[in-house]
Amino acid sequence: MSPGDDAIDTVPADAAGIAAYADAIVAELATVDVADTLDAAPAAALVARLRDLHSAMRGVLPARARPRAGLFARLTGRDVVDQHEAETLGARMGVLLIEADRAAAALRADIAAHRSRLAASTPALDRLDQAAAALRETVADDDAHHDLRLRRAQHLDTVRATHTLSARQLQLIAEQHEAVLAHYRNVRDVLLPLWRQRAVGEQAAQGAAHAVTAADIEADVAHELDAMTATLARGAFDRADRPKETDT
Repeated sequence: MSPGDDAIDTVPADAAGIAAYADAIVAELATVDVADTLDAAPAAALVARLRDLHSAMRGVLPARARPRAGLFARLTGRDVVDQHEAETLGARMGVLLIEADRAAAALRADIAAHRSRLAASTPALDRLDQAAAALRETVADDDAHHDLRLRRAQHLDTVRATHTLSARQLQLIAEQHEAVLAHYRNVRDVLLPLWRQRAVGEQAAQGAAHAVTAADIEADVAHELDAMTATLARGAFDRADRPKETDT
C-alpha cells in the first residue's frame, strides 16, 4: 500500500506480519508530525513587535498626556533615558508597523501550514481505523494468533487516540493564535488610525483635548496587548499538557 491510498492491506496470517500490520500507516502519520507543527515563536514575535509599536505611541504623545514617571525614576534619571528611548521609537513608527505586519503574516502562514498538516493526517487516521477493524474481524477462537491480533488492534487504537488528542489540543492553540491576530487587527485597523487622527493635532489650540483622547486610545492598545499576552500564556499551558505521540 502506498501512502494516500484508501484501501488497506489484507491482514497477514503469520505472527511477524500481524505484529507489523499497518506500520506504513503509522509511519505516514509520523511524517505529518502534527506535534511539532505549531510553533509559539511567531505569535510571541507579533506581540513583541506590537509592544515596540506601543512604546513608540507613548513616546510621541505630549508630555502631559504621557504616564508620569515615579519619583525614583526622576531622581535616577531613568525617566530621561526612557523618554529618549520612547522618542527614538516614535521616529521609527513606520518601520515598526511594517515589522509588526510581517510578524502577523508569519503567524498567519504558520497557522495555515498547521491546519494543512492536520487535514493531511485525516485519511491516514481513517485507514488506521479500518486496519484495527480488519484485525478484529479476522480473530477466531481457534486462531493461534488470536491474542496477537487483538494486541495489534489495541496498539493501533492507541496510536490513533494519541494522535487525535494531540491534534485536538493543537487545534485549540491554533485558535488562540488566531485570537492574537484578531487583537492585532483591532490595533492595526481601528485603534492606530484613530490614535493618529488625535495625535496629529497635538500642537494645535485644541491639542490638549485631542492629546487626552490619544492617551486613552494608547491605553486601549495596552489592554489589547495584555489580552494577547494572556492568550499566549494559556497556549503555553495547553502545549505543556499535550500528550506525546505513541511510538510504533
